[in-house]
Amino acid sequence: MNQNIEDFKFPKVKIYERKIKLKYENTIIIGPKGVGKTFLILDFLKDFKGKFIYIDLNDPREKRLDLSSYDLVILENYNRFFPLPNTTTFLTSTTDISIRGFKKIELTNLDFEEYFSFDRHQNITHSFSYFLTDGNSPELLFLDDFFKAKKLQDNIRLMPYDYDILKFLFSHIGEKFSLYQIYQILKRNKKISKDKFYNEIETLQKDKVIFLVDKFASSKAPKKVFSYNFGYKNALTYDKNVLGILENMVFLELDDEVYYLDNASFYLPELGKIILVYPFITEIQLIERLKKLPKKIDFDIIEVVTISNEFDLEYKNKKVEVKPFWVWSFVE
Repeated sequence: MNQNIEDFKFPKVKIYERKIKLKYENTIIIGPKGVGKTFLILDFLKDFKGKFIYIDLNDPREKRLDLSSYDLVILENYNRFFPLPNTTTFLTSTTDISIRGFKKIELTNLDFEEYFSFDRHQNITHSFSYFLTDGNSPELLFLDDFFKAKKLQDNIRLMPYDYDILKFLFSHIGEKFSLYQIYQILKRNKKISKDKFYNEIETLQKDKVIFLVDKFASSKAPKKVFSYNFGYKNALTYDKNVLGILENMVFLELDDEVYYLDNASFYLPELGKIILVYPFITEIQLIERLKKLPKKIDFDIIEVVTISNEFDLEYKNKKVEVKPFWVWSFVE
């Protein structure tokens, strides 16, 4: 598709600004399907005055084009078989690649602050309810509720990974498995070699589609499964694991080295912080659960993330702050 700024057809939706902004320099935008790579480019193009061309390399039409006359070349779904032009270029890719001379941006789905700024409801409790149910994909904000689950299901089928492995992992976010357990479960209904399975898991982690969180000081223990988009859980199963989804939401807001513990959702050793995630909790229930925290773990901070509860208490000379997710995420 050959476009210049005079005839480029923008989608008939509002182009929202992300926290990440593009500059006029060679850039490759890495991120799983649906995180908003194209919209990041569209946001840049709103104010771009030069001549540009947009090419989707997944489009089967022939691409014998002279790119030398353009100020900016945009190559969506880039693969290494397509020669790079000698002009400023934006690339997008779902796989994690690096190219000399290109700035790399790793784009993720919306954090809650971005989601709230995008959301047409502009009521924080309503936004949180949709965030919890639909997930963190920017494209779902512009869809009618009726089509959201179907859109997510289609996205999974279009991803360049093994569908059965993806479906299992997305359906079990927040749960603990060893890789061997997952392999044995899948092997019951699917012919797959152990090498292919482990290679696929490695690729999913490298491309940041799936995250497997280790138990602290116990790398051989089962791992907690999280997804870049926690909305896939509700699109694939009727099992309403609110705790798993809420844990996934919290995990995606964390930037530091993170583990899980027995009786604790997350442990951030570099910060000396324990994060407990409970959809609903009372003070009495929380005190009982605090008593079950590991005795030999060094920590100074305890945070508790909920759906709606909010209060403070003191436990063993440590202040414990209990906050709803939307309050906690804005403070973080």
